[in-house]
Order: sequence, then structure tokens, then C-alpha cells
Amino acid sequence: MHEDWYKRLAEQFWLEPEDDGVEDAAFIANALKLRPGGRVLDAPCGAGRIAVHLARAGCLVTGIDFKPAFIRLAREQFASQGNPGDFICMDLQEMDFADTFDAACNWSGSFGYFSEVKNLELLDRYARSLRSGGRLLVEQANREVLLRGLGAAETPISSHLPAWDKTTNRLLVNLDTSCRRPRHESQMSIRLYTADEMHDLFEAAGLVVENVYGSNQGEPYSRSSKHLIVVGRK
Repeated sequence: MHEDWYKRLAEQFWLEPEDDGVEDAAFIANALKLRPGGRVLDAPCGAGRIAVHLARAGCLVTGIDFKPAFIRLAREQFASQGNPGDFICMDLQEMDFADTFDAACNWSGSFGYFSEVKNLELLDRYARSLRSGGRLLVEQANREVLLRGLGAAETPISSHLPAWDKTTNRLLVNLDTSCRRPRHESQMSIRLYTADEMHDLFEAAGLVVENVYGSNQGEPYSRSSKHLIVVGRK
């Protein structure tokens, strides 16, 4: 498994319209019990799609992303709107904050990229970044629904159709990583966790699971939910 596959994807793969972040940000703010003046870690932040709405609600946002272009866009957007915010170009695995934030967020399927050990290490980094009583939110696709959609598909895979590796519990998709020619491909590989497994991960990182949601509408998680969204408190 090439754990740096995400670094080779075209930037268009990651970018989403800012307006799409309004509903997501409102849910995140409510789930994390954010208040004006609260310090929030948005990692990865992309070009600030979620962060900008949290800032408008009065939060003090620190955004982390490995893409220099995204950090530049986020900084420019915050500067143009007069919002305070700190944006750092960094891989998530390099985060080293301690007792700094009231809340942290990993949104839009950005967890599970690494090995089992490194995924837990990343969760530890989020947990260490929180002040006592701070909350972490992690969102993934619900593997229960995804597996029903995939049916019996397993590795090896062909074309760009997704498949499930039942040995490693990872979603695999061959992706075109560049708009240029000749084409370059990379295999996206994401470890998707069950609700119970995510609960165990949070506990291992020293976080008490408070809520598990199934979407950004705030309904409780079920096996038929589209998403698995876990909120834990330090």
C-alpha cells in the first residue's frame, strides 16, 4: 500500500464549492458545541470551505493542509473577508499541538488513509491538540452501506470501479492522478471502520465517545446511514 497516494491526486479532486460548506459547518458547529471565540482545528482544511463558515460564526480557526495552493486560497479568502485565521501547510502526520484547541474536525472522508498503526497515531495527535473537555469529530463513509452497494466485488480491481479488500478492510479505487498526458494512476486506499471499531479507536486515543451521527442532519447513526460521524470528548 502506497500511503502517499493522496499526494498525487489532481487538485480538482479535493476542491468543492464554498456554498456546499454551509450546511456541513452548521452541523459541525452544533456537534462540537462550538461557541464564539472557541479555537478550532480544521484538518485537513482544503481551501477553507468549512473554516470560512466557522470563522463567520465567531470561531478562531487553525487550518492544516498539505497543499500549498489550498493554504494560499484559504489565507486569501480570510484576508478578503477580514476573518482571523491561521493556515499552515503541513501533512496531518506532522501535527504537534498540545492542549491548544477547544475542538478539532476531520471532515469529508479524510480519515483512514494510513496503516492501522498510523491511523491511531493520527487520532492521538488530534487528541493531544485538544484542551481538557475539548471535542474531536471524525467523518467517514458508512462501510455498511458501501459494502451493500459493492456487492461481492473484491481485489484485484480493474478500471476505475471501487472494490473492497476484505483482508485489510480497505476501499480501493484506481484514480487518474493528473489532467495531463500521459495519464498517471494511483490506487486510493482508505481503511473504513465500523462504528464499534471507531469507538475503540477513540477510547485508545483517550477520548470518550459522546455521539455517533449518520449524516449532517444530525440523526443518530444506523447501519443504513450514509455516513459514520463520531464525536469524542477529551
